[in-house]
Amino acid sequence: MPGSPPLLPDEASSVPDLAAEIAPETRAVLDFSGTFTPVAPASLPAAGEAPPADPPADEAPPPDAGALCAKLVEVSFGDRAFLYPSATEARVAALEMMRGAHRAAGRPKRHRLIACLGPEASIATTALLEGIRTDSDLEIVTTDDPGAIAALVTPKTAGLLVAPVRVENTLEVVGGGLLAGLREIADEYGLVLVFDETFSGLGRSGMAWAHEWRGVTPDLMILGEGLAGDLPLAALVATAKVAKGAAGARPDPDPAAVAAGHLVMDDILSPGFEERVQSRAWALEDRLSMLMYRYRETFPELCGHGLMQGLVCSGAAEAEALRARLQERGFLVRALGPVLGFFPPLDVAEADMDAAVAALEDCLAPAAATDA
Repeated sequence: MPGSPPLLPDEASSVPDLAAEIAPETRAVLDFSGTFTPVAPASLPAAGEAPPADPPADEAPPPDAGALCAKLVEVSFGDRAFLYPSATEARVAALEMMRGAHRAAGRPKRHRLIACLGPEASIATTALLEGIRTDSDLEIVTTDDPGAIAALVTPKTAGLLVAPVRVENTLEVVGGGLLAGLREIADEYGLVLVFDETFSGLGRSGMAWAHEWRGVTPDLMILGEGLAGDLPLAALVATAKVAKGAAGARPDPDPAAVAAGHLVMDDILSPGFEERVQSRAWALEDRLSMLMYRYRETFPELCGHGLMQGLVCSGAAEAEALRARLQERGFLVRALGPVLGFFPPLDVAEADMDAAVAALEDCLAPAAATDA
């Protein structure tokens, strides 16, 4: 089974390499930070290296990009899928596809995109806008009120963008009311509804896509580089109507990334995949819930879903302090504002969950002794 999709995989600068910051003597780490472990690295060529040109006669030829797109369609709402070298390029392509779909439908003046970031987002740094932040027809909103968002729609509005799980200064699984409200707005005004599943897709929620838990389907979906492990590959999945706006020419994906993408998708398509992830998610949630109840003054709340879990601290400084202390012990997590986030690999063992809880309790013990 593969590891987990990356937390914010758009650019190296967006997600610091926490493992690189660990001292050499503690390099053997437990990584619950959401970074992606390559799938079967020994069996795959390095990035930029093509698969063997002449495989033995009894071996199948290297899998192709079209077949990978077909697998994405099979496990999603979409009719078409398109591959790109990065999530940044995929977001740019999504914007152009949305506008192209309106042009194909005879609505060339529709080109504005409303990005629904939520109240906690940092507009200047959010990865949700990588590649499109400076677009003159991008309108950013931080309200989650569907009525207020609907009031912003004009004859020039082309679409709505939202991430089903937000990781900007918090860990928030977006409520079904907002997603359903955006779906209603899109249907009423003929807009393209875009979900960015860069962080939450590819099984991390316990289903292939996080939006499936809410029963709300987009018209266009963005997937980040977790599609190919740590190799550079992203994708768009679209309905047939929206796919009419796709550009004719696209960069060829890296062959090694395509091969890795096939392994990831084969695992997601395998029988029992979702059940296995959900079982591990419940085990993690149980352990963190017990920890929360033992340290209620430190962790007043548990948030998240699937293998995206967070212990809410009293503030951002407290979460960061705990993250740093855990890192000193060789255990990687994420500080997302006041939330201490746990994003283990999708094949995480229960023994590693126990080790994670033990490491956190070890960090908390000095504070508990001081309070006593």
